[in-house]
Amino acid sequence: MPVIREIVLDSIEAVLFLMVFEILYNNKQFIKENKIKAFSFCIFYVAASYFSTFYINKVYHTLVLSIFCILLLTCIAKIRFFISSVIFFLFISMIFITENFVEIIQMFVFNINLNQLFFNQKYLLIFVISSKLLQIFIVMIIFKLNKKFGKFNLFSHKDTVLSSLIIQVGIFGFFVFIMNFSAPNIKDSKTYNILIFILYFIFLIVELKELKNYRKYIKIESNYKIQEHQIKNMEEIISIIRQEKHDFANHINVIWGLCSLNKPNTVERIRTYVSGISDTIHSSFKYINTGNDYLDGLLSIKNNYAIKNDINFDIMIDEPFSKIKIKENELISIVSNLIDNAFEAFLFGSDIENKKITFDTFIENKKFYIEISNNADMIPKDIQDKIFNKGFSTKTKKSSDHGFGLYITKQLIEQNDGFISLESNSEITKFLIEFKVKESKK
Repeated sequence: MPVIREIVLDSIEAVLFLMVFEILYNNKQFIKENKIKAFSFCIFYVAASYFSTFYINKVYHTLVLSIFCILLLTCIAKIRFFISSVIFFLFISMIFITENFVEIIQMFVFNINLNQLFFNQKYLLIFVISSKLLQIFIVMIIFKLNKKFGKFNLFSHKDTVLSSLIIQVGIFGFFVFIMNFSAPNIKDSKTYNILIFILYFIFLIVELKELKNYRKYIKIESNYKIQEHQIKNMEEIISIIRQEKHDFANHINVIWGLCSLNKPNTVERIRTYVSGISDTIHSSFKYINTGNDYLDGLLSIKNNYAIKNDINFDIMIDEPFSKIKIKENELISIVSNLIDNAFEAFLFGSDIENKKITFDTFIENKKFYIEISNNADMIPKDIQDKIFNKGFSTKTKKSSDHGFGLYITKQLIEQNDGFISLESNSEITKFLIEFKVKESKK
């Protein structure tokens, strides 16, 4: 009976561990798409847990299993050791908190100590079922809300603070867990367990406070980057205006020169000259009101680029961007990536004469839509299916940053509870982004 129970419990833990991996690594299809790897992981996990439970001292059982699980996930999922460590220690923290919580509740309800709980089959069975049900419930809730976890960027090279805090909390919980099992004969085990639980949560609160301070720093840094981006836009706008001022001055000098010649046909020559430059004398700079100052500058720059490259850039802002809730730096990244993608569509062998890009915003059924389309060549169906995949690129020139623009764009949209779709045929290629409309303050 203990053997069967251990195998069943270890199997449940292995599946929960893989689900936590899917959530944190933002790969909800890993088990479904890698059935053999998932099954192999479960088999090795159950075997290692079974062996360490029955043949290794309780004090070292968790240590041996921890090292084995981290290495196993690294090999099976082909991810970095650091990522495996973060996932494992978050999982072990959840196991420790749930089991310790159930222990305390059970000891108070049944008025028993820790020895009675683990050596009495009745109480042990209640403990095992209760803790596993609680763990399954927590993982299922997290699995449903996995989009929220994408915002934390746990495995970003630029933001390892949260990952490091998870490892610290996990290691601390690991040692507390060992202390708990190495002292089962303490007379007042209830008080001991409560103290252990309180100690762990004090440490957790301290770590969360540190994380909160770090998040404030990240917010300040993000605002600084937005301002830096805006300054670059303003510098480019000033450069455009300065160039136009220079061009206007040249045209005026030519007209003044013709007037100074005072020849009989001067008026006709001036009329011919002005008529010749009338199509190109219009300003390249166009002020666009989107409801977001930073986006105004970005679209003005993109419009100037379109004019220089003989592309009709049609911008229709029916609804301002102030109606959606999203970080400004993320909005700029989304819009900039998709517009750049539209411009690049005309670079790859496209012989279209009247090149056109449209940028529209509108609200429909209480949803805010951003539509970016172009009339370049159709995107083949096989490419449409994988264009948002990580690392996929249609560019032939090798570069480390190729294949991440649309992938990152999709991630940013989904992190803000949005959705992006692609439609491409022989006439038009259209990206449609959907966001929730921000609730208005009454």
